[in-house]
Amino acid sequence: MQNKSKLRLGVVAAFAVAVVTLSVSAPAYADPTPSGTIKPLVGVGSDTTENLVNGLGTVVTNIGSYDATGSAQIQTRTGGVLFNRPNGSGSGQKALTAAINPNGTTKWPAGTGVDVTGQVDFARSSSAPSGSLPGTELTFVPFARDAVSFAVSAASDFPRDIAVGSAAQDSISPAPFTLRNIYRGSVTSYTDKNLDTVTIRPLLPQTGSGTRSFWIGQLGLNEANITAGGVATDLGNTVQEHNGTFVTGPGDITPFSVAQFIQQGNYAALPTAVVERRGNIQLGNIGTIKPYVPSVGGGIELNASFPVTRLVFNVVSTARLAGSSAADLQLQAAFVGSTSQVCAASATIKQYGFGTIGALCGNTSTYKQGYSF
Repeated sequence: MQNKSKLRLGVVAAFAVAVVTLSVSAPAYADPTPSGTIKPLVGVGSDTTENLVNGLGTVVTNIGSYDATGSAQIQTRTGGVLFNRPNGSGSGQKALTAAINPNGTTKWPAGTGVDVTGQVDFARSSSAPSGSLPGTELTFVPFARDAVSFAVSAASDFPRDIAVGSAAQDSISPAPFTLRNIYRGSVTSYTDKNLDTVTIRPLLPQTGSGTRSFWIGQLGLNEANITAGGVATDLGNTVQEHNGTFVTGPGDITPFSVAQFIQQGNYAALPTAVVERRGNIQLGNIGTIKPYVPSVGGGIELNASFPVTRLVFNVVSTARLAGSSAADLQLQAAFVGSTSQVCAASATIKQYGFGTIGALCGNTSTYKQGYSF
């Protein structure tokens, strides 16, 4: 059984915005429309940063960003082709690669899609470059910081403070109650206040999600570990990231962007449409550290001391960083350097729940990767 009253009261006492019931019945997607004003710099990819980049587009007027979900296909140029909407950081990088047209690879999705040469200028990414894709053809330009915690049902007795865990504990029996052990299938239940056993259902974002790869990596695991533990064998365990409406049972747990949690709570005050899709969740602490803290003037903000944080990026063609065409100069002005248009929009970055990163913002020399096919 579930102790709903106590948990709800505890959450309200902490922060009024921390737990809410879904209040927007239909998504209000913010895609530019072919019949309207198509922006010259087109971005696709990450769900995590889509709202922030949409918001940046209100102050950096050259940016046009297409959400990770919505219609099956998008059109990013006036008179351009319709192509499958990239959902997630990995898909965004693949679509960008096809748009760059390396070695005649122009189709998205690869092999069966349409020619998207020149249809995408940047990919939103919530994960850093992959070591499995050596090369420097893509540059990941950092522009903000996010944190990732776990979300559970606010109406459950699921433990609210869980350590990450480590491989050094793998041989301990019984397995310690850690996030690593939950996602490798070594911890499969917890005991609620009525001493009933509750089966844990670990949820993960869709394949290609930057949050999925980041979370698994933070736990010291890989996709093979997840599959071996039984987490990824059930399609019901794969959900759209940062959507708390999928967290319905007392044993459900999923990674969740802290910035997304904050901006969804602030949706009514933001300059762009943000879908409030947290459902009835609560974010947990990791190693006793809270994912968010009170902000000066009211509300909450990302806790800079939270142990699980990540940079978020806009990915561009490295070659365009040295280009001199009007389009390349627009791209450079938007993203390159700590005084770039995006980095100068620090108030907008904070408004959407992310942290600013100072001189690291706009760095184009550190984070490189090869093409993603």
